[in-house]
Amino acid sequence: MNKKLAYVSIIIVSVFAAFLLSGCYDNFDLEDRSLCTAMAVDYAEDEGYTVIISVPVLEDEEEIGRSLKEETAGTLAEAIELIDGKQTKQLYFGHMQTVITGMGLLRCEKALKELTAYLSDNVQIDKNILLVGAYEIREIMNSEPKEDKLTGFFISGYYDSGKNEKTFVNKETLLAYLKDNSEDKTAVIPVLSIENDEPAFSSAAVLKNNSLAAILNRREAQGFMWLTGKGSNGTLTCDNPAITADIIERETDCSFYEEDGVLKLDITINAVGNMWNYTDDEIAANGSEYLEAFKKEIYSQTEAALLSLEKTDCDALSLNSLLKQENRELYKKYGSAAEAKTKVTVNLSLNFV
Repeated sequence: MNKKLAYVSIIIVSVFAAFLLSGCYDNFDLEDRSLCTAMAVDYAEDEGYTVIISVPVLEDEEEIGRSLKEETAGTLAEAIELIDGKQTKQLYFGHMQTVITGMGLLRCEKALKELTAYLSDNVQIDKNILLVGAYEIREIMNSEPKEDKLTGFFISGYYDSGKNEKTFVNKETLLAYLKDNSEDKTAVIPVLSIENDEPAFSSAAVLKNNSLAAILNRREAQGFMWLTGKGSNGTLTCDNPAITADIIERETDCSFYEEDGVLKLDITINAVGNMWNYTDDEIAANGSEYLEAFKKEIYSQTEAALLSLEKTDCDALSLNSLLKQENRELYKKYGSAAEAKTKVTVNLSLNFV
């Protein structure tokens, strides 16, 4: 190995040392592989599968960037093989962080099943990779995040590096998705769009029977996360009055019971917020008004989510699984009850520090 190649190898190993979650189990040399950090897949009936793969490259001696490889073919495997065949180094998926799925693929049961099977069967792919949707996969993959040029790492960073402080983010991994499918539950994955020139989570996709059942808008998706306790905390905003607060803690408790022959569920949301952007005098004077406004906003979000989920006629809240876990006797009686047949009420405990 010449000195220049050795120097390049050292830089690449150093850059990726912090991100290598799955380990180098087959002792491969990084210089001989093209590392895939993110993959985007979409499907159209008349075109087939479009695949875009993000591969990191050295832009100079100090900075790492990425190269996007795109191909379209009749099957997902063929599209990936076309990309792989044009590389000087073999593609390696062991350090992939994120799979971005287009709306065309999410709407097609056959295409979604093919993607799921490929991800599940590929032994290189970590089953804890993130699954996200996108309205336009090229737009997401071509965007250059301000803080990280590697799209896959940037998106995963929303969950663990502070980028989620302003956004409620629902997290769905391949492992959870595979489990939900095997148990005939409904999966909900976050959907990306471009905001302020960067990828941002703007809505959520509800998947039923391996295809798209509904799209929750931002407020409905936020309401879904209050109801399920899923995802990260974020900033709660009200329009009237125009106020904001950071949610620093939250948990969701569920309690099933029977009343007049109807299965009912009480969902209690416990949350703690921080109104750091207001003075003590402002909170002393208007604190009760602000608290009431925030409660109304959370109620409004959860009501919007429940209404939207009821229209999909699918168990996005996984009520059947919750019922089995929380109350065996009621599960024996109502085990096949659909979400629309369960009366849900929301209770709220919200405080500020």
